[in-house]
Amino acid sequence: MEIDFIDIKIVGLEDDMTVESPNNPALRYIYLKLSQTPPPLWQKYFAESRKVARHTKWRNIWIDRKFFVVECVPEEIETHHLNDLKKDVYYSNSKYREYLEHQTRTEYRKVQTQSVERDRLRDMKNRLNFD
Repeated sequence: MEIDFIDIKIVGLEDDMTVESPNNPALRYIYLKLSQTPPPLWQKYFAESRKVARHTKWRNIWIDRKFFVVECVPEEIETHHLNDLKKDVYYSNSKYREYLEHQTRTEYRKVQTQSVERDRLRDMKNRLNFD
């Protein structure tokens, strides 16, 4: 039962995409590139992981296609947010993998049940006399 999912990782900072926050001129939208676009359920797990602030520098972070967008003072990426995001990514990857493993096990059991039922029907078919 191989799971076809490669863990998502933060692979870089896209400095050319950095812009001033429309909400606060002291902050920037910093774009951190991900290794792939996260599936919707992975994004749900990410949001779940971000619900509770872990420190006073907690900032708004969201996913835009293949990027985390962090609204912050740029230096905070290094001092706070990257470590937080690594924890959130680890959590999201783990939860998503658990979901996929559960789905794979469920599908495997379903196929096994159908196979057993088909075999029983074939056996019964061979015993039936229609004339």
